[in-house]
Amino acid sequence: MLFRRWRSCLLLVLLMLSPPLLLLTQFNSATELVKLRNAMVFNVISEQEASWTPDNMPADFRAEQAPVPAWLQGIDVNGEKDLAFMLAQTAVLQPQHRRKGNAIQAGVEHTINTIAQQHSGYCADYTKVINVLAYAAGVPVREWAISFDGFGGHGHAFNEVWDQTLQQWIMLDVFNGFYAIDRTTAQPLSVLAFRHYLQHQPQQIELVQLAGSAFGFKHEQAAIDYYRRGANQFALWWANNELSYEQHPALRATAHISTHLEQVLAIMLGEFPQLKAISQPDNQQLIAQMLNLKRTLQLLIFTELLLFLLLLICCYRALRTRTGS
Repeated sequence: MLFRRWRSCLLLVLLMLSPPLLLLTQFNSATELVKLRNAMVFNVISEQEASWTPDNMPADFRAEQAPVPAWLQGIDVNGEKDLAFMLAQTAVLQPQHRRKGNAIQAGVEHTINTIAQQHSGYCADYTKVINVLAYAAGVPVREWAISFDGFGGHGHAFNEVWDQTLQQWIMLDVFNGFYAIDRTTAQPLSVLAFRHYLQHQPQQIELVQLAGSAFGFKHEQAAIDYYRRGANQFALWWANNELSYEQHPALRATAHISTHLEQVLAIMLGEFPQLKAISQPDNQQLIAQMLNLKRTLQLLIFTELLLFLLLLICCYRALRTRTGS
C-alpha cells in the first residue's frame, strides 16, 4: 500500500514536469523564451487607445511615483520640458561611445554606471535608464517595443518623451542615437506617426542623429529598413515605474538569484508591465497566435497548480500510511 502511494506521488511529479519540458523543447532559444514571457502579459489596443497624453493617462498605466533616489537628486529639473531638455539629460550615458552589447539586467543605478563607464548594455537597459532620467527631470515618458518574430524577443526597445512646448510625444532611440522628423516640415515624429510613415511614406522620414552620439546603423536608410521590417509589430509597455519595480521587496530578493525567476514572480504578483500591441489589419494573425499562446500558458499554469495540490495530498497520505496514523 505504501509503495503504491509513493508511486502515485512519483507519477504526479512526472505529470507536472512533462508539460513544461515539452514547452521548452518548442521554445528553446532566448528570444523564444522572451516570447513566452511576453505572451503572459500580452494585450491588444487600438492606435486611438495608444494616443493618450500625460493629461489623460489611462488609470491602469503604471506610472512612476516613487521618490527620486539621492543619487539622482542633482539632475536638472528647471529647464523647459521639451526634447532638447531631455536630450541634455542623456549626456550622463556618454552617448558618443559605440555600444558593445551585453545585457546588464541590473538596478538602475548600476545600469547607468555600467553604460557610462563600460559603454555596454542592450536597448532595454537604455530604455530603463531613460524612463528614470525623464521621471527625475519631470518629463513624461513611455517605452515601446518593436518585434520581428511575432511580438517575441527578436526586436528592439526605445522611448517616447513628451515635449511640453510642442504638446506631443516624440520618438527617441537613445541606444541608436537618433530621433525622427518629417523631411518636409522638420516636425519631430511621435512613435505612432513614425510607424505610419514607415508603412505609407518612408521617404518622408529623416533621422536626426543626437549631437555627439554614435549612430547605431551604417547609414540612415539601414535604420529605416530595420524599423520597417517590424512596422506591424509595435507594442507599448504599459508602465514606466522602473524605480518602484526594483524596490519591491520580493522582486529585489529574487533578482539576486535569477533575472528569469524575478520576472516569473513579477508576472505572478501582477507587477510585471502589460505589453499592449497596436492592432492593425495586417497583424491580426500574429496577435491571434500570441493570444492563443497566452491562453495555453494560463491553462498550463492552472493544470500545474492542480497537480501540485494533488501531489501535496498524495504525499500527506503516504506519510500518514508510513507512520501508521
